[in-house]
Amino acid sequence: MSKHNPLIRRTIGMLAAAALISGTMSALHGALPRSQAAPVLAPETPAQTAAPVAGEKDLETDRTAERSGGVFTLILAGLDEVSGNTDTILVGRVDAQARRMDFVSIPRDTYVNLPWEVRKINCVYTGTINSGGSGLEGLRGSVRSLTGFDADCCAVVDIGTVKEAIDLMGGVYFDVPFDMDYEDAEQDLYIHIPAGYRCLSGEECVQLCRYRKDYVNGDLDRITLQHSFLSAAAKQFISLGSIPNLARVVQLLSSGMDSDVTASNIAFLMRCAIQCRAEDIGFYTMPNIPADVDGLSYTFVEPEAWLELLNETLNPFDAPLREENLDLVYWRGGALRSTLGVIRGKTEQGA
Repeated sequence: MSKHNPLIRRTIGMLAAAALISGTMSALHGALPRSQAAPVLAPETPAQTAAPVAGEKDLETDRTAERSGGVFTLILAGLDEVSGNTDTILVGRVDAQARRMDFVSIPRDTYVNLPWEVRKINCVYTGTINSGGSGLEGLRGSVRSLTGFDADCCAVVDIGTVKEAIDLMGGVYFDVPFDMDYEDAEQDLYIHIPAGYRCLSGEECVQLCRYRKDYVNGDLDRITLQHSFLSAAAKQFISLGSIPNLARVVQLLSSGMDSDVTASNIAFLMRCAIQCRAEDIGFYTMPNIPADVDGLSYTFVEPEAWLELLNETLNPFDAPLREENLDLVYWRGGALRSTLGVIRGKTEQGA
């Protein structure tokens, strides 16, 4: 029997879930409202932010940059329930008119320009909370420094909620590339997933994405596997044409995460995904190089390659983002450099 037959057999039961929202998604066929326009948004469409403080001008024509029609951006982060760090961070761009979605992973050890002892982006969310601030706004601000624009919405979801959501959707079919065996009591990690193709439970999906052993390139190889998993999940639900138990999944996610998105926003994003073709959902990794600074291992952005990827996949404006729009600390010639000439809490080296 074909390995895809279980998916086909579940399709009939999923049609009811698709019907719940099929009449509410007309925004997919028209432009989303510009941030300057305003007042009333369709209930399922996330609000768009204005142009960023840095980079509002198209330097070639000296005109104000505007939002591209039907485009909005988001930050999705997974919160490790043991460490409290956001070890999975995705920045996404959704083009509802073109029916395309692009997501870029920000490596967990990415150096961010903050005057902290540990300057890794995965520490920003909890570190900001521990300092008396908003974790969501702290993460949003660090991502803005890296990308040059303020995302339209941001969501941090804990691992437990992800497990439940996947189980509600019936699991994800995936071809595990090798036997995964790893135990770490301190991290509450007990992973035993055999290689091969089958339907993974929510618990197994989370373990697959958290697994870090045996990777030659460490976290970067883990991100590559996560992208393969996300692509497989997208293809599965696109082929079905619906999200199983959508109403319950949306309710679970909206109550189980720290975010500025609504339940109807979540439904909109999910419906956007299944309206795309599988080849129109792209996953990428921020170009980077590793280096040790102050006894800690970091990942540093490669500015030129990053700008190229930013403008190809994430830029929501009709003018290109430039280096001066970004607040990056990068590694060049064995020293720290900054796109703005300022490294908070330090003096730029080798300038």
